[in-house]
Amino acid sequence: MGYEPFPSFAEWGTVFDPRLVNRYAERLKRAKAAATADAQERALEIATRYAAVDTGALEGLYTTDRGFTRTVATQSEFWEKALATKGEQARRSIEDALSAYDYILDAATKAIPVTQAWIRELHAILTAHQETYTVHSFLKNQLQTRQASLPHGEYRQFPNNPTNVTTGKPHGYAPPESTQMEMTRFVDELQSEDFLTAHPVVQAAYAHYAYVCIHPFADGNGRVARALASVYLYRTPGVPLVVFADQRDRYIDTLEAADKGGHEAFVAFIAERVIDAIGLVEQSMGSAGNAARDALEQLHGAQDSEPTQELLLAAARLREAAMAILRQTVEDFAFPSWVQAAVNRYVSVSEIMPDGYGVGDTDSGFDLNGRVSPHISDTLWWPFAIGISTGSERPNLLVASNMTDIVLDAWTREIAPVVTTALNLRIDAWAQGVVEAFACALAEANRKS
Repeated sequence: MGYEPFPSFAEWGTVFDPRLVNRYAERLKRAKAAATADAQERALEIATRYAAVDTGALEGLYTTDRGFTRTVATQSEFWEKALATKGEQARRSIEDALSAYDYILDAATKAIPVTQAWIRELHAILTAHQETYTVHSFLKNQLQTRQASLPHGEYRQFPNNPTNVTTGKPHGYAPPESTQMEMTRFVDELQSEDFLTAHPVVQAAYAHYAYVCIHPFADGNGRVARALASVYLYRTPGVPLVVFADQRDRYIDTLEAADKGGHEAFVAFIAERVIDAIGLVEQSMGSAGNAARDALEQLHGAQDSEPTQELLLAAARLREAAMAILRQTVEDFAFPSWVQAAVNRYVSVSEIMPDGYGVGDTDSGFDLNGRVSPHISDTLWWPFAIGISTGSERPNLLVASNMTDIVLDAWTREIAPVVTTALNLRIDAWAQGVVEAFACALAEANRKS
């Protein structure tokens, strides 16, 4: 399979409806306005660390799971020990990625133009501690592999065409003799008026796709592409591109669809990741509840139709996931022995949902309850419900309570066929916020007793 030159931005011709992403961007602005500067900085740092931790896992440099990614990203207790379990090379790769994301955030903040020299420096930072890479080549239709030294920040001198996992054929990138010319054309496209006035999601998708068509470096191109896309998303709406390792299959599928002219699928994938990243930032700031309610006020309305069986099943799965993580968070919170706290199911929750959301099953909720023994005779009781919306312009599912403004929302795509890493991480942050608020309420009730 020979090299197919990447399309110009004008040829890209992607149809993209930005309204949903724009609503989330506005929601993020409101969340930031309600948060302190320190909370904003901390939330962005966590999102950036999510991106940096899993970018190497997507390339198979090491493996990650939800617990590991969250531990390292949030720098929770023993995160350095968790990092050490992956080995020295993995630790160095993640540290290199963290340095690279600092580099691109600086470029986004200072509006530094993307040039070839800048991209070469980005590659050098991302691969600083990677000494070798695997060379893929075909000889008499047989795949040959060998290890070679990795030049940092230097364009490829030799072909390196890995096998396309779908077709079984070698994937053609720009030949070494054309790389300089193609990178010149690429950077020119990024400075064109059409590109500079496009929506940030489209900018990020195009920059990523066109770059990987060239594959200018011997290795590390996927990491560079995701970092490069983040430049445009850091500017607006203010988040990095976060692609988790468990999203790899769909990520590759949409890139392959773009190779066949289906650019919209890849743009949609990037848009979904932006919405996910906004959710992670909101939850980390601890003001996502107010922001979510603000968004719901704008988006609320009558449900479009009766919920499908798929949506009802997704709601049940969200309840189970939220309950399990909330229960574990309660256990890990280290309440003193005289505090009793528990999570239970089957609560009548028909009156909890905000406008635009209904409850598929009036017994589909759960509660967080607790008391300080023997000082408080009455149990503090916080009911939660799983809300369902069939509208297309709001999250399909919502976990809400009339006792707290901390809200968790989700899309069906995040639950079926599996609960995604991004959603699990948001549930973690939601549960932590709920338990902390509940502990404060218990303390206040104890003080008044």
